[in-house]
Amino acid sequence: MATTTIAKFMEHDHDRLDEIFNEFHRIKKQDAQKARTLFQELFNGLHRHITWEEEILFPVFEAQADMVREHGPTEVMRNEHRQIKYFLEQIQTKVAEGDLRTEEGEEGLLQVLTAHNVKEERILYPWIDNCVSDEERASLLARMGN
Repeated sequence: MATTTIAKFMEHDHDRLDEIFNEFHRIKKQDAQKARTLFQELFNGLHRHITWEEEILFPVFEAQADMVREHGPTEVMRNEHRQIKYFLEQIQTKVAEGDLRTEEGEEGLLQVLTAHNVKEERILYPWIDNCVSDEERASLLARMGN
């Protein structure tokens, strides 16, 4: 994928994960096995996405923006990541037990993700793109691509 900005790269991943989530929700009543596979893909993908942000993007952003981690926008994102992980664990527990009645967890996850993704796509990712040089951006993208 030839992407030139952090925003485009991360938005593409949001879209990919949203598609997996929607397909999981759509198919779970018709094909339990496929639903389990899709949920595992979503679970792994969201964890990877969060890792990219917390371990690769946020530290660079905080340093470039000369920001105190505990009081800035990245701390808000980390708190929301904890909520996302909570709902993922809630759903995973049920899926592992063979129970695909996961609507409550899905609703919570969707609520957090919807607001979270908007903040990242409209504010955080463009801000990161503006804080780093072209070389730093290329390095960050390469690290996330691996």
